[in-house]
Amino acid sequence: MSNYKICYNGDRYISEVHHIAVDCEGNRYSVIFGKYTNGGFCSIPNWEVGCELADFSDKFWNTESLTNVLGKRKAAKAIAEAIAEFSLQRKEESLQYNGLRALNAVVLR
Repeated sequence: MSNYKICYNGDRYISEVHHIAVDCEGNRYSVIFGKYTNGGFCSIPNWEVGCELADFSDKFWNTESLTNVLGKRKAAKAIAEAIAEFSLQRKEESLQYNGLRALNAVVLR
């Protein structure tokens, strides 16, 4: 008999999951990040680390969180900046796409 209980929160609490590669100081970091019930998360499987993130745009807090698990401040800063830049690009692309959809809906009427 096990001494734990599995509680499933559901996939609706997981969103905006992305996978990017960040090259810094001769190393490649395979970064998987997204949002879940407690906020943001980041996993770097090829470095066997993971941590929580604040908002993707919060480079200071995310750098600190990544530094705590990686032990490499320069790499942590590069990853936090890459996450912020990538998520901003995705947000801008989404706004453009939604704007075009709305425009097409008006034109088609």
